[in-house]
Amino acid sequence: MDMMSQALLLAKKPHIIIATPGRLVDHLENTKGFSLRSLKFLVMDEADRILNMDFEVEVDKLLKVIPRERRTFLFSATMTKKVQKLQRASLQDPVKVEVSTKYQTVDQLRQYYIFIPLKFKDVYLVHLLNEMAGNSFMVFCSTCQNTVRTALLLRSLGLAAIPLNGQMTQNKRLAALTKFKAKSRSILISTDVASRGLDIPHVDVVINFDIPTHSKDYIHRVGRTARAGRSGLAITFVSQYDVELYQRIEHLIGKKLPLYKTEENQVMLLTTRVSEAQRMAKIDLKEILSNDKKGGKKRKGEGGEDDDMEGSTGIRKRIKFSKNNKKNKNKKKYGGGKK
Repeated sequence: MDMMSQALLLAKKPHIIIATPGRLVDHLENTKGFSLRSLKFLVMDEADRILNMDFEVEVDKLLKVIPRERRTFLFSATMTKKVQKLQRASLQDPVKVEVSTKYQTVDQLRQYYIFIPLKFKDVYLVHLLNEMAGNSFMVFCSTCQNTVRTALLLRSLGLAAIPLNGQMTQNKRLAALTKFKAKSRSILISTDVASRGLDIPHVDVVINFDIPTHSKDYIHRVGRTARAGRSGLAITFVSQYDVELYQRIEHLIGKKLPLYKTEENQVMLLTTRVSEAQRMAKIDLKEILSNDKKGGKKRKGEGGEDDDMEGSTGIRKRIKFSKNNKKNKNKKKYGGGKK
């Protein structure tokens, strides 16, 4: 988001500021007239993430400049002992209120696993999406590039999929979420960037295409469905390399998940079509990477569809920066100026 437009809004002295720790510190250090001296309430959502090492420097800076006399609220589905950081910051008599002492998922959520050989993951994904057609899906992948690849694969098979990942610009992310919320796209392929903080009422099924590395992330992922008393379905793909990670998840939630039954013969009928789609997705992904390097030119014959994909690989900004650096070096070397 643009710093200047935010600075103008902060100058109006809003009653509530919602921010990430890093951006808040940026404004405290660079925006004249902005301070948090009159702060009365500090709320940390997803406190277990904010109090981890990734945000330590920013949180320490914030705690030094906000009033000691304040009320602090911590919210998280997976609270940890890192709340002691606030105790060291002179927070008196902290009180922890919890619904349950163990990590668990809601009763309305039906959870299953499927044990799949790694090379057939795409085939089983397409089978499940076809089998449950008409529902709204969130599919979680482990990498940004895999979200784009999977979305391209599903689109080549006629499925309305859209990627969402941390390498996309803010405008691209908002556009992807808007299309998914408006139901113009029924399948959202995402990294863990969408595992927290999103409340989309119509999510029917969560598929863990790539099993989460951290067990607690599983609780947040499957929490995108079965919200506010509604029912939901979560299916986790487990390959021969994921058994240990899967066992950690079962240990964390304190239950053994049942196997989601599929007819292997029916699934394997899709192998040829999916193989062709994989080949096309690989070609399209190379073209997108190339277009992002060149500045995001539209692909021929696709109309506005490529707006969902172009710029989703996180390359354009880095390439543009390196080109500018090269141009500046050439100017210094040859004296610069136009002929």
